[in-house]
Amino acid sequence: MKVHPEPLAIKDIMKREGVPSDETIRLSPEKGSPEQALGSDNYKLILLTGVLLAMVLRYPLLPFESGDYPHFEDWYDFIVENGGFAALQYDVSTYNVPLLYLIAASSVLFPEFPKIFILKGISVVFDFALAFFVYKCVSFKYHRRREATQAALATLFAPTVVLNAAMWGQWDAIYTTFLVACLYFLLTRRQAVAFIAFGLAVSFKLQAIFLAPLFLWLFVKKKVNIQYFLLAPLCWFSLLLPAWLVGRPFGELLLIYANQASEHPFLTMAAPNLYQWISNDYYHFYPAGMAFTVGIAVALAVVVYKSRAKITPDRLIFFAFFSVLLSPYVLPKMHDRYFFPADVVAIIFAFYWPRYWYAPIVVGLTSLVTYIRFLAGGVTILPLSWLAAVLLIFIGVLGRQFFHIFGKDA
Repeated sequence: MKVHPEPLAIKDIMKREGVPSDETIRLSPEKGSPEQALGSDNYKLILLTGVLLAMVLRYPLLPFESGDYPHFEDWYDFIVENGGFAALQYDVSTYNVPLLYLIAASSVLFPEFPKIFILKGISVVFDFALAFFVYKCVSFKYHRRREATQAALATLFAPTVVLNAAMWGQWDAIYTTFLVACLYFLLTRRQAVAFIAFGLAVSFKLQAIFLAPLFLWLFVKKKVNIQYFLLAPLCWFSLLLPAWLVGRPFGELLLIYANQASEHPFLTMAAPNLYQWISNDYYHFYPAGMAFTVGIAVALAVVVYKSRAKITPDRLIFFAFFSVLLSPYVLPKMHDRYFFPADVVAIIFAFYWPRYWYAPIVVGLTSLVTYIRFLAGGVTILPLSWLAAVLLIFIGVLGRQFFHIFGKDA
């Protein structure tokens, strides 16, 4: 299997050509380049047009009621009927309370809107925030609008991004927005803000921990300061306080994620991962799956620690993508939607590692098949075990690249 060479960073090209290094340099469009021919202002127009088209695309999907929607509607009705924010003193939902804050605020601000528009609109707004941070991440590498605009539009029109909020009515775009924001702040070396963003992601959805291996790998390379790690749990803890102040027992708030973990006694909830090949008769061994996942992360951290390879922006993005793809693949009790962060980070990864241009296609289409299975009432295009095999092969390709970078001198 061929291992692709790493993409050269801008400063490496400058060093090779004898150009003085300056972190503040921003490359201008080359003479005759597509960006110069089209013009910077035209890229703004393309981006604005794309945003408007993305809104138009989502609008007809909003009235659709997925199988999950009745639960969300019950939460909304309970909050409205019990005094808005005052209702948060009760155990309204299995989701963590920051999402309920948004639902309560939206019910107060837009009381005349159809409830399905309000509930879906919360996440749809984050679709565009997500595209913004994808734009920023790609702009950090290329320092021009063309690639950043392409990445942002690829995010807005990615099938799973469109369907997740506008059709399914789920909120995965919220925590993924904060995860991508975290990546951007790590790229720009704003560690404190990065950990706050990660804390916000975890506060909305526990699945944000899919990015946790990245922090472990950065920590062993001494690229993050240990004191900043406290900001993430502090952020999560702080966001519990409003619900506690209106009367929710604090012990209940602390146990929300623990209670979530006890739901759904299945090794996989239609996720195309490792557990497609393990019978649910072995569900009682799921703690071993958790330990297996931790073991993989630690083993890879040891490889990274012993390697003399440096952490560049390209490698940071590689780490991030490998982390959010590998984690839901090896963790038990995963749902079909839990590859959503990988769907999005794959787009950024393809721009940082152009030889893997097919990454968003492989991961995105695999996720799309699982979405269709749920939204179309059980329609199976391909067996989930086949999809799991596709992802396993791709993870193997990435794993070989990982060891090419860090394993040679470890």
